[in-house]
Amino acid sequence: MEEKQSKFSRGLLLFFIGATALFFIILIVLFLMSAFGKSEKEAVALLAGNHYAIVKDGNSYTLYDQKENKPILEDVNGYFGARNIRSYVKNDMELVSIDEKEEEYTKKPLEKASQAEKDMFKKMKKLD
Repeated sequence: MEEKQSKFSRGLLLFFIGATALFFIILIVLFLMSAFGKSEKEAVALLAGNHYAIVKDGNSYTLYDQKENKPILEDVNGYFGARNIRSYVKNDMELVSIDEKEEEYTKKPLEKASQAEKDMFKKMKKLD
């Protein structure tokens, strides 16, 4: 009977040692992922249900289409986000208007912006 108890206690001890080792290995992996997995890109604003993002990439900002993982507008210097209506993102040359409900955008030169869109520039959050 003592033989069965000693085998059982050894098995239980090995189980706890293995579980503890596995726990610490997982902690180390998660720590390494958080420390080295950080991207230099930092999202500043999310638009249209997180479909589009203004991302800080070094010293400049870029508007990205996150679903297609492609840039839409580079060197962004201002944006105005209006949930459930339209959001506007601009740089020195172009303006992107995003329909928040449809998650679609239109891009045009600043010269072709309507007066209402030009008035929106005053409300935009500046990005430096």
